Amino acid sequence: MTRSRAAVLAATTALVQERGVAGTSIEAVAQRAGVAKTTIYRQWPDQAALVRDALAGSLREHPVPDTGTVRDDLLELTRGLARALESGPAAGLMLSLLDAAERDAGFREVHRDEATARHRVVTDVVRRAVDRGDLPPGTDPATVLDLLAGPLFHRRWFGRSPLDDEFCVAVVDAALAQANRAVDAG
Repeated sequence: MTRSRAAVLAATTALVQERGVAGTSIEAVAQRAGVAKTTIYRQWPDQAALVRDALAGSLREHPVPDTGTVRDDLLELTRGLARALESGPAAGLMLSLLDAAERDAGFREVHRDEATARHRVVTDVVRRAVDRGDLPPGTDPATVLDLLAGPLFHRRWFGRSPLDDEFCVAVVDAALAQANRAVDAG
């Protein structure tokens, strides 16, 4: 049972990456996983429950970097996001999850949990930087997150341009400069 469950979840994740949530049927998952549809229905009541379970299991937390400087910590996170958006399975999963979350409360919950876990990493880095004096008191972690992630998502999904290291460095430096300006102006 455990082996077939793992095969079903892996097949579901792969199909969501290829076809999106709406294009991932129980029939397609059964065929890809090499199991009967009844095997799937014994563990999941419907396609939505199966896909939610697969997405929740494939989107994982990342450790909080601690390189010694806020700039290097944020560079590590930004480079990791850039890699994920360009070549990892996360990009397709994120798009599918965003689309499904617009239509289904269960997917909204999976998306909220995923976003909370990813945001916590940046929040922890920013708070530690404030505690160390690398960033001024009052620095808003949510704003720093938006300044880091926004350009990467925009460039990847709307500009279709590469997320090279030079771009990641520019994004981090701009976010840090803005964070320092915002607190100074406040």
